[in-house]
Amino acid sequence: MLMVRSYGQYCALAKSLDVVGDRWSLLIVRELLAGPQRYGDLLAALAPIATDMLASRLRDLEADGVLTRRELARPATGRVYELTERGRALEDVVSAYIRWGRPLIETRQPDDAVRPQWVGRGVRAYARPDRPGVDIVLRLVMPEGAWTGRIGEQGIEDLDDDAAADITLTGRAETLMAATHPDRVAALQESGELTVDGDPAALAALSRVFDPAPAATAGTAPPRR
Repeated sequence: MLMVRSYGQYCALAKSLDVVGDRWSLLIVRELLAGPQRYGDLLAALAPIATDMLASRLRDLEADGVLTRRELARPATGRVYELTERGRALEDVVSAYIRWGRPLIETRQPDDAVRPQWVGRGVRAYARPDRPGVDIVLRLVMPEGAWTGRIGEQGIEDLDDDAAADITLTGRAETLMAATHPDRVAALQESGELTVDGDPAALAALSRVFDPAPAATAGTAPPRR
């Protein structure tokens, strides 16, 4: 396929960025990692993306084999976008970016949008790969909504919000992200920023899911050019 824009370098990184390096591309992948989505759902989730920009990015990602479109089976109508196997392989890339950007979300800008699914995606990225004996249902409740997921030894899966939770953490999105550092939970509770409800054994298990907070190395975003 002839690339409209290319770095023109024989390098796997450059070739990868030719495909998913454009603005919004990896955020589209982030949304589709949760499952197939209608165009309108993507447009709402990615606001303030312009509709022509979304349409262009979807066409490019489809042409490059990252996602595909399919018609919904009757009685449903319409079509959805979903990741191909190659597109789903980008989950590790998305998680690596989320881990790298962890210091950048120490504080939240007043106009930063928040969706519970993004906080859940952070949980997936920050969880340790080794979680022996862990099997808990965690609910995170924030002003914008809630995310519920089962955290087990082998993986993390999204659950419906009516699933029974072993432990519930309530607070602002930035507080919940800070609570993924186990050594910050007590201080957040004492300050009243975080409320913890549930089985004490589940809280102990949750503390084994995440690595302790790293040394204070909060980064700042690079200047925009």
